[in-house]
Amino acid sequence: MDTTSTRTRYTTKEESKRTYRHWTTLEDRKLLQLRNNGMKFRLIAKELQRTPISVEKRYRKILQNQWGES
Repeated sequence: MDTTSTRTRYTTKEESKRTYRHWTTLEDRKLLQLRNNGMKFRLIAKELQRTPISVEKRYRKILQNQWGES
């Protein structure tokens, strides 16, 4: 076991902040269109400049809201 590689990385307050961008109606439409065309979440994420997990969560939320309105 190598104990010499226990360096601590210090981050500034700016680096450690996570930013959240609210989803726009246009992004929602694009997400639905791309997913309905069979595109994978990771590729949609690149297209929308978001993380794959945020894209998948948003997609599921949209579907849930659509089913709830019926």
